[in-house]
Amino acid sequence: MKFFVIVLGCVAFAWLIHSFFFKKKKLPTVKRCSVCGVESKYGYSENTKEKIKSIKSICTKCLVSHLRNDYTTFSGRAVVIQPAPGPPCYVFHSNKEWGESFKESKMDDDATAYLLRMDTLCRDCGQKANFLWVESKGLTAHNFGSVLKKGFCETLLPRNPKPVSLCGNCCVNHIAEELKEKEIAYFEVSGPKGVDDGFVIPMAY
Repeated sequence: MKFFVIVLGCVAFAWLIHSFFFKKKKLPTVKRCSVCGVESKYGYSENTKEKIKSIKSICTKCLVSHLRNDYTTFSGRAVVIQPAPGPPCYVFHSNKEWGESFKESKMDDDATAYLLRMDTLCRDCGQKANFLWVESKGLTAHNFGSVLKKGFCETLLPRNPKPVSLCGNCCVNHIAEELKEKEIAYFEVSGPKGVDDGFVIPMAY
């Protein structure tokens, strides 16, 4: 009888150990926001193409807060392509840096040309505008390279509404709305910095 109880106890103990490790293995790894500790869906970097260890895990609320600071303190102008699901990054590039690195790309030429003739007032609130919002219908994880090479004038404008001028605050409102509505998650997001004109686009490296 005593032997039976011991065997039963060993079986029960083995089952508990198995259950513990099985459940532990099945539990999903949840990334936490480096700012507030809630679940994170994004990675935020101070500058584009940061080392992976420099990309901070961040939640939607804290991401929007960081982007609002980036966009409202940016001294230059930028074309902002609407967030789109598929590409893993949503980042800013200056026209100067991009043109020097990718001489065959038309993105910097398109951005320069359209920023020169954008409206100076925000379509949404009437304040000074320094961002040109371009909708991204047709941009996917498979063709963003073509958009980068041929430029947004040839690839996106024919199938999307006319671009609109926005101030920093209103531009971030549009970005936040798109992220929420389409439930988009990005491995890396960076906002515009400095004084050089440029563009923000969904892409991969």
